[in-house]
Amino acid sequence: MTDDRLTRRRLLAATGPGLAAVVAGCGYQPGGGEIDWHEERTTSTGLSRSTDEIWLGDGRTLFHVRNRSGTSIEHDGDFGFASVDDARVTVYDSSGQVVWSLSAETQYAGDPAVAHGAAYLSLENGHVTALEKPTGDGDPEPRWTTDWSGPALSLRAGSELVVGVHDDGLVCFDADDGEEGFTLEREAIGADELIDAGPADGWVWVTTAGGPSADGNAAEFALQSITGDGSVRSMTALQGSPDWLETSGTNAVVGVDGTVSARTPAGDRRFSLALEAGTGSGTPILVDESDRLYHDSSGTLEAINIVDGEVAWRRNDYSFRGTPVADVDGIYGQGSGPDMNECGLVAVTGAGDPWWGVSSLAALDCSDDLYLVDDRLVVVTGDGMYGFRAEPGRRWTVR
Repeated sequence: MTDDRLTRRRLLAATGPGLAAVVAGCGYQPGGGEIDWHEERTTSTGLSRSTDEIWLGDGRTLFHVRNRSGTSIEHDGDFGFASVDDARVTVYDSSGQVVWSLSAETQYAGDPAVAHGAAYLSLENGHVTALEKPTGDGDPEPRWTTDWSGPALSLRAGSELVVGVHDDGLVCFDADDGEEGFTLEREAIGADELIDAGPADGWVWVTTAGGPSADGNAAEFALQSITGDGSVRSMTALQGSPDWLETSGTNAVVGVDGTVSARTPAGDRRFSLALEAGTGSGTPILVDESDRLYHDSSGTLEAINIVDGEVAWRRNDYSFRGTPVADVDGIYGQGSGPDMNECGLVAVTGAGDPWWGVSSLAALDCSDDLYLVDDRLVVVTGDGMYGFRAEPGRRWTVR
C-alpha cells in the first residue's frame, strides 16, 4: 500500500464480524484497489461444454464469448433443455451482473471484436454477425448478419467500420448495418503480408510487409490508409517491422523499433518520437478521450500527448505484469510500484503521480487478465471474476 491505513478488506479480515459491523457503519469510504465484489462463474450450462472462449472489454462492459456444444438448460420462456452448437455472448457490467446474453447461429472462428456495447463475430458458416443488447419484447435478433462466405476473419471494430483480416487480404463492413464496403486482396495494396489493421473514423489503416521499396527492389514495411470504399489514399514506408498499430480519430499511431509516430490519412506526419525504453515492442494503451497514449516497456512507463507528440511524463519505478488499462483519470495494472515490492494492483494518475497501490488477494497471483469496466477494475480467473474500485478514497474512519 502507499499509506499506513488499513483497507476495509484487511480490517474486516483481522477484526472479525463483531467489530466489522461497527466499522462498516462508522463513515467508511472505500479506496482505490479495494475489492467490491466477487462472482463465481462456470463455462458449462447443463451438459454443454465450452470448446473455445475469449474475454474482451470495451471500457464500459465486459464480454465473455464462448463456443458451446452439447445440451444446455434454457431459461427463456418455458424451462427445459436444448441442443446447442453455437457461440454465446454474455455481457457483464461494473457490478459483475449480466447485462445481456445472446447466441450466434454457429460457433465463432477467427478473432471476435467488441466496440461501443456490441460484439462482432466471424462464424464457422462464413457469416459475420453483430450482437448487441436486445430491445423490445420480441425474440432477440442480431443487429445484422452478413454472408461473407470467405475465410475466418480476425476482426477489429470501431464506431463506424468493422475490419476483417485474413491470410490473403481484408474486408470492411459498415458497423451499423453490416453492408460490405470493400474487399481487397494483398496484391491490390502491393503487399506480400498484412501485419495489422485498424478502423478509424471513416478510414482503415493497415501495416504491411513485402511491398516494393522506393527504388523498386528491396522489400519494405509500410503504413497505408484506405478509404471506406477501398481506395488506397497514402502509403508510407516504415523503417522497420511495425510492433503495433492504433488509431485515434482519423489518424494512425504506429510503433516501430522504439519509435512512435502518427500520420494523417493523407500521409502527413503528425509527429515522430523516440521512446526512452528504446527497442522492443512494448505495450500501447490509447485513451481517445484524453488524447493520451501510454507506453509500457522494460520497466519504463511513458505518457505521450498524441496531439503534439510531446512526452507528458515518464516513470521508471513501476513494473507491470500483463497489459495495463487506462482511462482519462490514469493508468492501472497488476504489478509493483514505489514502496510496494510485492505484486498487487497499482495506479498512476493522468498527471504521472503515484495514486494508490494494494497487495493482491490470496486468490489471485497477479497473472490473471485485467479489464477496465466503467469505474471498476475486473480481474478474470479460471473460476470467477473479482471487481475492484478504481477511484481512491479514505480507507476507513472510526468515530
